[in-house]
Amino acid sequence: MEYILRFLLCLLKWTLIVAVVMSLCTASFTFAMDYANISILVTDGMKMRTGVVLGYSDAQELPKFFDENYLAGDALLKDTTYLDYTINSFDAQVDIEQLHTVPWEDTATVRVSETATIDGELPIALQTPEQLANPNKIRPPQWQGGTYEMTLRKSEERWIIVDVQEIEGAGQGDAQLAN
Repeated sequence: MEYILRFLLCLLKWTLIVAVVMSLCTASFTFAMDYANISILVTDGMKMRTGVVLGYSDAQELPKFFDENYLAGDALLKDTTYLDYTINSFDAQVDIEQLHTVPWEDTATVRVSETATIDGELPIALQTPEQLANPNKIRPPQWQGGTYEMTLRKSEERWIIVDVQEIEGAGQGDAQLAN
């Protein structure tokens, strides 16, 4: 009888150890999967948003990244600073500074910094005689990036950006012409 009890105790101990290890592996995998999904969503979403503001990308793609309610109130998407410019290309850099999520929550908070360099020009038909004489003045204004705090929500196993708050930055309304 003593041998049977020792065997059962040993079996219970190893079953518990295996269950704990499997739970940790599952939690780690879920966290890594969420982290990767959020990282890709945030970087691609912010780059797409920049492209839409510059008139380089199609706004129809934004609901893949952003909540419809957020898009309806996003002031940056209504910015017309770059409307008259022909944007040849842009290079948006989105760096994740901080990301907070845990496997059992359906929300995440991300802090990102965003910068962009723009290659474009004002079409000749829209240039003033002064601008025609000085080719440096036909470049589009520099992108006024900044640091943003983003809130994401998970619904139906899919993450989506529901809010973007600017923490630091010059703001788009203060854009100056590049030299």
